[in-house]
Parts: sequence; structure tokens; C-alpha cells
Amino acid sequence: MSENVEVEVAGGADPLVTAAILAAVTRLEEERAALAAVPRKRPSRGRWVLSGRPREVAPPIVRPVPDADGWSVTSEESAEDS
Repeated sequence: MSENVEVEVAGGADPLVTAAILAAVTRLEEERAALAAVPRKRPSRGRWVLSGRPREVAPPIVRPVPDADGWSVTSEESAEDS
């Protein structure tokens, strides 16, 4: 509050209380001006935005291949079944 401003404190405050009220209002205005001078922090990216970003992909699951013995049907076994 660097300007010349007339302030009227109602309620019958004595000069010391009026000075304390004006000091508090001045302090609040100084803090407000200081906060307004600081640029706002850049907002962080949300989960929705980050979900579209490339990410590391795990390798495919390698399943064991069974041995040929006992798992394959030979031509002799298929002829016996028919």
C-alpha cells in the first residue's frame, strides 16, 4: 500500500489498534504482491497424458516346447487308431 489511502476503522478503535490493523492489512498486501510476482509452476502431466507416451515393453513370454517323444503322433500310431 504505497499509495496514500484513507482508511476508516469503525467500532471506536483507539490509535494503537488502528495502527495494528493497518500494519496487518499492509503485510497482507505485500504478501499478495510478492505471490503475484512469482510465476506459476508448470502443471505436472497427468496419468492420462502419460498413458500415450512410449514406454518400455517387456519381451514376449517364452513357453517351453515339449520334447518330441510322447508328444507327437507318428504315422504308425495314426494308422493303428483308424
